[in-house]
Amino acid sequence: MLSDFSTPTWLIWYFHILGAISIFMNLGTIYLILFKSDKIDNFRYFLLLFQILCTHTDLHLTLLIIPMPLSPLIAGTCNGILATYFEIWSHYLIALIITALVGQMECLVFCFVRKHQIISKLVSRHVLSDGWYVFGTILSITSPVFIGSVFSQAGMRREDQMDYVRENHPSFLPSVLPLTNFAIYSSNPLLIFVILITFFGGLFCGFLFIVITIDMLKALKEIQTKVSLASFHRYKTAVTSLLAQFSTSSLLLAPLFLFVALVASQLENSHTAAEVIVAIMALHSPINAIVLVATTPPFRNFVLR
Repeated sequence: MLSDFSTPTWLIWYFHILGAISIFMNLGTIYLILFKSDKIDNFRYFLLLFQILCTHTDLHLTLLIIPMPLSPLIAGTCNGILATYFEIWSHYLIALIITALVGQMECLVFCFVRKHQIISKLVSRHVLSDGWYVFGTILSITSPVFIGSVFSQAGMRREDQMDYVRENHPSFLPSVLPLTNFAIYSSNPLLIFVILITFFGGLFCGFLFIVITIDMLKALKEIQTKVSLASFHRYKTAVTSLLAQFSTSSLLLAPLFLFVALVASQLENSHTAAEVIVAIMALHSPINAIVLVATTPPFRNFVLR
C-alpha cells in the first residue's frame, strides 16, 4: 500500500481562502453581537463567547496549524505557521485543535442551558441553583484542558515514530520519509480513553440538546399567555436560533465521527477521502455565522439594510 503524503496544494489554498472568509464573517458577527443586539437580553454575552471561540478555532485551523490527515495511517501532519516556521511538533498542535473543538461544543451547550434557565424562571420549573452553575462552569473550563492534556500524552515519542513505521508499516516508509513534522499513533490505553470519552461526551451533549430543547418548547407554550407578544417573540426567536446553530453543529460532529471511523479502519486508498472530510469540517464556522445572522432578526435586518 503506497500513498502520496505530499502536501495537497488544493487543500492548502482551500484552508487559506475559507479561513479568510471565516475570520471576516466571525468578526462581523462579533460586531453585530456587541453593537446591534440591544433587543437581546444578557444571553448575548454567551453568544459572544461562542463566536469568539469559533474565531479562535478558525484561526488555528486555517492559518496557524492547518492539520492534514495521513490516512490510512493513524497519523497527521500540520502545515500552518506554528508547524512550518516555529517547528512545533504536529502532535501538540493536533492536541490544541482537539481542545479548541471540545471547548467550542461545550460553549454551545452552555448557551442552550443559559437560555433554558431564562425561560424556566418564567414558569418556575427546572431552575438550577447557583451551585450547578459553578459546577458547569468549572466542568466547561477543565474538560477541554483535560482531554487535550491526556491526548498530548497519548502519542508515541517523536524519535520512535520512524522505527514504528519501519516495523509495522514498511510499505509506507517511502511516503513518510520526506515528512519532517508529523505525528503517528498506535493503539494504547490513553488514546482509546480519549476516543471513548470524546465519543460519549458528544453523545451526552446531543442528549442534553434534545432534553433541553423539548423542555424549552414546553415552557414557551406555558409563557405565551403570561408575557407580552414582543417578549414571547424574542424568546421564541432565541430558541429557534439556537436550534439552527445546533443543526449546523452536526456539520462538525458527523464528519468528525466519520473521520475517526475512517482512520480507525485503516482502509486502503482512503487518503483523499480523509482530506475531503477535513475540508467539510472546516465549513462549520462560516455556516454557523450565516445561520446566526439569518435566524436573529436584529442581525438579519441590519445586514439586509
